[in-house]
Amino acid sequence: MDLRQIENIIAIEQEQSISRAAEKLFLTQSALNQQLLKLEKELGTPLFERRKHSMIPTFAGRIYLRTAHQIVDMKKETYRIISDISEESTGEISVAYTPETGAAMFSKIYPIFHETYPNILFRIREERVKKMEQLVLQNEVHFAFMTYVEGFKNPDLEYMDMDSEYMVLGLPVTHPLAHLAGKDSHEKLPLLDLNLLQNEPFIMLSKETRMRDMIDHAFAYAGFHPKVLFESISTHTVLNMVREQIAPAFFPQSYVDPSAPMVYFTVAPAERWTRSVAFLKGSYLTRPEKYFIALGTDHTRGRLLESMGKTI
Repeated sequence: MDLRQIENIIAIEQEQSISRAAEKLFLTQSALNQQLLKLEKELGTPLFERRKHSMIPTFAGRIYLRTAHQIVDMKKETYRIISDISEESTGEISVAYTPETGAAMFSKIYPIFHETYPNILFRIREERVKKMEQLVLQNEVHFAFMTYVEGFKNPDLEYMDMDSEYMVLGLPVTHPLAHLAGKDSHEKLPLLDLNLLQNEPFIMLSKETRMRDMIDHAFAYAGFHPKVLFESISTHTVLNMVREQIAPAFFPQSYVDPSAPMVYFTVAPAERWTRSVAFLKGSYLTRPEKYFIALGTDHTRGRLLESMGKTI
């Protein structure tokens, strides 16, 4: 069985297109198509259904690809372990994090990491939590900096907890109910009855985000459906609308800014999530990966300076 051929067929599945897969693999479309046709002839059945603009695996194709992924994953895991045992400071780290807080974290910890492991390359995916979970489960990244809500962990993943935080409701400082926050609401996060805002329009995070599930649960707990001005996948966009005195919005506690023209509350049932690093159960973490995770954890906990010069 040709491992390169297997990886090429997986690329067709991932791109859902021979032309895009060929471009990704630096092959000609004709060469990749011939590989697929030869394999299908050898197996005696089509592996993909050729639709107008996409390649969809057939039943036989899904069976082939399931085993193909297992073979490729075994190769990757074996090479990673051997490299780690031989103390080679080379290789690749495949990681996912959010485009906002995750990207900011990476920019802070990478220079420290690079001093110790200058020959480690990174393959990065910037995604929302729900997508990151899929990437880890499909072994497209080895681990992800993501969040979970207690009671809703994926049983196939292991989680290394870094910190926990509340879901916060931000009100424009000019809002009629802003006075209920009192002083230092950014520290105290007083509880607000969400029903007081029943007739208010809200700016909402997209349903693609994990926090939107928590937001919807808060409204369900309060017993009403909110009026929605608009939705955004960007927490920064949502925050800016509150800063501009447009409408209330929910966001993670880590985005609280004492200097912003808004006040902060929690609402029943005081939803929290845990920031963590998630990876497949039983998977092997190399020393560079452990060091990178330790740096990310220290950054999340506000102790990054303690990590200077530290190795694992």
